[in-house]
Formats: sequence, C-alpha cells, structure tokens
Amino acid sequence: MKLDGTYTFDAPREVVWHTLQDPQALRNSIPGVEEFNEIGPDEYQARMKIGVASIKGTYLAKIRVFDKQPPTHYKLGIDANGTPGFVRGEGAFDLIEEQPGKTTVKWEADAQVGGLVAGVGQRMLSGVAKMTVGQLWKAMAGQIKEKQAAS
Repeated sequence: MKLDGTYTFDAPREVVWHTLQDPQALRNSIPGVEEFNEIGPDEYQARMKIGVASIKGTYLAKIRVFDKQPPTHYKLGIDANGTPGFVRGEGAFDLIEEQPGKTTVKWEADAQVGGLVAGVGQRMLSGVAKMTVGQLWKAMAGQIKEKQAAS
C-alpha cells in the first residue's frame, strides 16, 4: 500500500524538525498509543490500540528513525505485530520552508499489511491510514504550538 501527502505547519522548519524528532511529542501525537519507550538512539517501542472496521486490536511496534539530514529529511520504519495481523513499512519525510514561519512536510510511505486486517480491502485500509496520518499531523501541530508558546 502506497500513501503520500503534505501537511503545512505555521512554524519555522527548525521548530518542526525538533518537534518531529521529540519522543514525547511523538507519544502525544500518534493515534492509539498506550506506551511509547525509547529503546536506543532513534529507536522506539510502542504499544498501540488501533482498528479497521470491525477488526480492532493491540499492536506492538518497533519504530526506527534513520537517514536523518537535519533539518530537511528523515525516514521512519515501522514493524508492528498484533492479533489482527501485521504492518511493516517505511516512510520518507521532507521538510520545506517555502516562506518564513511556514513549513510543509511532504511525505510518502509504502506499507505491507497482512493477517485479518489485510482482508478488509485496500480501499478501506488506505482511507483509514490517511485519516490516521491526518490525526497525527493535527496533534503534532498542537505540540508545535505548545512548544512555541513555552519559548
């Protein structure tokens, strides 16, 4: 399953970069996260409760940030397993500041889904994935506003 999109934040690229790399901001922004722990440099383990249609479950995920080129680019890998199946994927994120104080994150991801959750159908999975990513970006925008208000 391939996905892509953009999201524009009302913040300078440096602020967006540091927030996207902040484990606490990630924990507070990823939908369905119950636990989020750093297990090494740029490596995290998470427990998430998520679902598609009638197939809901808890996933244990390993998340890895790599290919970092601050403050413009990074990649993220995920390997998640749960009772409804598995999700493995990789995403690339590019931060573009086309005008001062506004940063657009352009992203593209490729994921493989298996198990019961794969039986839901590509169209529904794609829609749920886009909705979940939209929730993540909105929550991250809230984290960025909090950081800016605190400084």
